[in-house]
Amino acid sequence: MRQPNFIIFMTDQQRADHLGCYGNPLVQTPHIDSLAQRGVRFERFYVSTPICQPNRACLATGQLPSVNGVRQNGIPMSLQSTTFADVLRGDGYNTGLIGKAHFQNVTDIPAPARVPPGEGRLPDEGAALSNRAQRGGSAYDYEIRDRWARSPEPVLHRPYYGFDHVRLCVGHGDQVEGHYSAWLRARHPASDSLRGPANALPSPNLSAPQAWRTALPEALYPTRFIEEEACAFLEQQAPDGAPFALLVSFPDPHHPFTPPGRYWSMYDPDEVRLPASFRHPVDRIPGIPESVLEAYRWGDRDNGSHWPFHIGERQARELIALNYGSISMVDDAIGSILGCLERRGLDDDTVLLFTADHGDYMGDHGAMLKMGLHYQSVIRVPFIWYDPRRSDAGRVDDRLGSAIDLAPTLLQRAGLRRPVGMQGIDLFGDRRSDSILIEDPGIRVFRDSDARSRITTLVTADWRLSLHEGEDWGELYNLRDDPDEMENLWHGPALLPVKAQLFEQLLQRIVELRDLSLSPTARA
Repeated sequence: MRQPNFIIFMTDQQRADHLGCYGNPLVQTPHIDSLAQRGVRFERFYVSTPICQPNRACLATGQLPSVNGVRQNGIPMSLQSTTFADVLRGDGYNTGLIGKAHFQNVTDIPAPARVPPGEGRLPDEGAALSNRAQRGGSAYDYEIRDRWARSPEPVLHRPYYGFDHVRLCVGHGDQVEGHYSAWLRARHPASDSLRGPANALPSPNLSAPQAWRTALPEALYPTRFIEEEACAFLEQQAPDGAPFALLVSFPDPHHPFTPPGRYWSMYDPDEVRLPASFRHPVDRIPGIPESVLEAYRWGDRDNGSHWPFHIGERQARELIALNYGSISMVDDAIGSILGCLERRGLDDDTVLLFTADHGDYMGDHGAMLKMGLHYQSVIRVPFIWYDPRRSDAGRVDDRLGSAIDLAPTLLQRAGLRRPVGMQGIDLFGDRRSDSILIEDPGIRVFRDSDARSRITTLVTADWRLSLHEGEDWGELYNLRDDPDEMENLWHGPALLPVKAQLFEQLLQRIVELRDLSLSPTARA
């Protein structure tokens, strides 16, 4: 039987319930919903880390951050990594990546120097472990946004993490660069006059931060570029040719919020429902210490930054409405790409996936954006799998799944064994774990690379347990009775047996997910 094709649709910073098929009554996503109607919708799919660059590395490699090394934004994925694209390409697949990769750093702002611990003289720089293992140099500069903006299209080394055909988008909102830059300038030489808040169209009723009505028309927006480039890739594929794997990765609906044209006003903020926990801010949850609340105050002092920040009701409704507009534009692009697939006669042999790299508070506990605490809105993401060769129409899978499971599941569907060292499982063939492990360096590492702020989370069918490095407190939520996570039960004496059981599960999961990638080079 012919090997299947794959198209993986991915959005950036989208919580699971911002889709019609996940129960949202307002946002219009008919094309994504149709995938769920024809395939399997995973109700409990989680990130392996709730941050962009690290979780994208987890999705690509099937490994946790502690194994692939991408533990936070600012650490690129090693060029020695083995991705699902590498494996498929080695088996004869045509591989393509259209849109956002974020496998490498997107800024060239140097990180603060790290000072070796202990007493005595500083070691020779060449002897420092961090420098020997550093992932730097020109081969790691392909996603620097400002370089694409300043210079002509660079020569990109291929395969790029296993992808032979690459058309990059770097950035968010209407300020994206990458291969998109040349595409945009070819269509509008003065396109910079249409982008950014300084060139925005009037929007007198808007009060929310990090949002502007872009002057960039729909036909020139990054989502449209991705749509056109994905269809162009499909035009090169033949029904009787080599199989293909295409990652279609949208920078939206990540902030800033700039949906173009009709998508700007598609949703009325007055019709938006706020999350149940909106009026229950983080500082009202028992046991949350100052060390955690400090990061939210950074955002409250500068709500134009990337820190999470609290927001008023009207502003929250505005941003959620704009978020919906961006999602609907992505949905329309997906519909167009699916039309291209069908016209090429490729739809009967193509497995379709939809997911996101992580979520967004989007009003949970009155906050916006991500980082900080591991609420469901940030760690739970959509995952839809449609396989024309399976009879799964409309099935909802309530079992736990994780970002590290995507790569193994793809490879097993292609009839390939997963490489030694991939930690995830085949979601359709292997026995599922009864818990999910989530790693997070903590928000303070973005100001101090050596900050001791790590968060380790265990999610089970009924519970979320989070340990905070260096703290004498933690988080324990009963997800069945308290799905909005408003009552931290960490200090409840009656729950000591539950905590003990969860601690044991956590330790077992950490042991199970150890690094097995290195093989012996000689017999003992």
